[in-house]
Amino acid sequence: MTFNHLVLIGGGHSNVSLLKKWLMFPKLMPEIPVSIISRDSHLVYSALFPSVISKSITLEESLIDIKSLAKNAKVSFIEEEVKDIDFNLKKIVLSNRPSVNYSKLVLNYGSQTIIPKEFESQVKNRNAFSIKPFLSAYDSILKEDIFDSVNELPFVIVGSGLAAIEVSYALRKRWGDRPLKLLCDSRKINNKILKSLRNSNIELVEKLHFDYGKLLLCTGNTSPLWVQKKLLDSDSHSRIITNQNLQIKSFSGIFAVGDCAVVGSAKRPASGVFAVKVVNTLVQNLKKDVEGRSLKKWFPQKIGLQILNIFPSHHPKAFAIYHNFVFGPSFIFWILKQKIDINFIKKFRSKRLIMKSSEKSISINDCRGCAAKIPQFVLNKSLINSNLNSFASSPEDSVEIYKNGQDIILQSVDGFPALVSDPWLNAKITTLHACSDLWACGAKLSSAQALISLPKVEREFQSYLFTQSLQGIKSTVEDHGGELLGGHTFEARSFVNKPYSLGIDISLTVQGILKNGAKPWLKSGMNIGDILMMSRPLGVGIYFAGQMQNINMLGSSSEVINNLVKSQQYLIDEIYLFQNEFKESLVNAATDITGYGFIGHLKEMVESSNLYRQSNNLEPIKVLLDLFAFKAYPGVFDLIRKDVKSTFFESNREIFDKIYKVNNQKRIINFLNEKSLDKKTFNERISLLLDPQTCGPLLISCNRKYENVLKDKWYKVGEVVKM
Repeated sequence: MTFNHLVLIGGGHSNVSLLKKWLMFPKLMPEIPVSIISRDSHLVYSALFPSVISKSITLEESLIDIKSLAKNAKVSFIEEEVKDIDFNLKKIVLSNRPSVNYSKLVLNYGSQTIIPKEFESQVKNRNAFSIKPFLSAYDSILKEDIFDSVNELPFVIVGSGLAAIEVSYALRKRWGDRPLKLLCDSRKINNKILKSLRNSNIELVEKLHFDYGKLLLCTGNTSPLWVQKKLLDSDSHSRIITNQNLQIKSFSGIFAVGDCAVVGSAKRPASGVFAVKVVNTLVQNLKKDVEGRSLKKWFPQKIGLQILNIFPSHHPKAFAIYHNFVFGPSFIFWILKQKIDINFIKKFRSKRLIMKSSEKSISINDCRGCAAKIPQFVLNKSLINSNLNSFASSPEDSVEIYKNGQDIILQSVDGFPALVSDPWLNAKITTLHACSDLWACGAKLSSAQALISLPKVEREFQSYLFTQSLQGIKSTVEDHGGELLGGHTFEARSFVNKPYSLGIDISLTVQGILKNGAKPWLKSGMNIGDILMMSRPLGVGIYFAGQMQNINMLGSSSEVINNLVKSQQYLIDEIYLFQNEFKESLVNAATDITGYGFIGHLKEMVESSNLYRQSNNLEPIKVLLDLFAFKAYPGVFDLIRKDVKSTFFESNREIFDKIYKVNNQKRIINFLNEKSLDKKTFNERISLLLDPQTCGPLLISCNRKYENVLKDKWYKVGEVVKM
């Protein structure tokens, strides 16, 4: 059987332009599964990076959200670094996860800065850094902002090319006082530009014979080491040589474009112009190649116009360079560059890039993960109608299925439609989310069984999806000292659309053990005088909703994803260590915050606790929350102000409205600072508390004397008082 899987390697300009092309013209997309593997979730548009350095624009304005673009183009996104490619076995080796198989490949991994031997020690000692990767370079530049003074040691830019020159101008605009030196071969620089550099108070030097602060290397580009080790035809800059069809000669079905490649019969310098213009030919050839048709030849232009922004203090100007001729500097050239760059980036922010669905049932914009839960009203009504009232009135995160003299085994089941299009990552997230039910009861994972629904696709690709999912589940379970005992699979009968990996549904039954006489933490144990402590920020549902709307969220992306794949078992282990030290239980009640948001799950805790207290003739309790205490992921409140919300938000709003309409004195949930907040701020804070969470925080109710003990890993959000 044939295995069909087109994989794009790298988030370079050619690949993101290819994604946009498919999104705008879906008929150009090959009728096979497509994935993109990128080290970063966002691409810095390189032409705008000097403008970012100069503070002419913000970093966010220069970014292209690859993950969001891939999702809208119905392409599976895998955020990982490629370590190697086995072209014979057609296997892509990744850093921290199983390899990915392909049938056809597009290489657009860009390039990395050449580190000359004389600067290797400085880079190792962190006295020097390279211009690529851009995001890392920008972080290093930000740290140098505090040294903008004439009394500081000079900052040195190394390089004789246009990139080094433009970055020098940008840094002069950024730092008005700090000494700047350009370490270069001045013979390679046009006299007009040399004069302009000196007028901008940028000193040109040819040797590093002075004290300096930091070095920024703009010393040319080369391919990653794993590429250089391959026996591929390449030029002196390690760029892969392709034919005019954009394919490499050594292996079939492999295309190479952008900075990492050059057409053998028409060698050109690496340029963003070529990387973008090649896409029209690439998009046609990919479809033709899959369909077995003859390919189109690409004829790159011989010379490209280059515009060099000089970032003067007052009136903006730029040089225009065409072949060996330099014109300017002129305001006209600056206007031209602005128009080209801004128009290019705007194409990736267009509302046309947001996929809409006219279907009333299930839309591609419906939230996934735990935001795909059944509304609490529907759940509870159905349980009551089925004579399962206790599950509605006193729900618990897991149940006891075995007990002997010392040990208790707890069990829970959880799952949802695929949250992300990377099948391995999705399986890992789903497994950790299921484990959260055990952690909320104080148990440690011991075993799991999986139920996996796979989309109806070509058998070999279905096997690939299944293998990736199993590897994600198995590795996560084993990382926690547990064992995957087995499970069940079936093929979905619902309509399958690209990316096919989003057609995977995973549910897990997880078992956990409480040892040495420990008792499970229940929702019903809240006591008067307790404080409420949380383990994580909120805003996962809002983050994914923002991603669906093509809103750039670089600031929150890494933190959200890192928490989604981070176990919270260590928090439970630490609490047991404290309990052994203090010889008493720290946790009176607990839960995990998932689909019903903070308010929905806190409501379950309070109502369960009051039922227990009523049956034991104890006073009822309520909770006072500090709305300013809650932590949100970066950028989440900005999204709330843009009215971005999960599709499950309105269902959770019903839970809050039912609580809030009750007389203030009788509410089970109240707010310490409600009267001091204006209506807009209050609603923003409430929106955060109604957001559905996948792999959300744990919430514990404990004696206030333990706040100092727990405050390094937990944070206080409220207190329990009598009604």
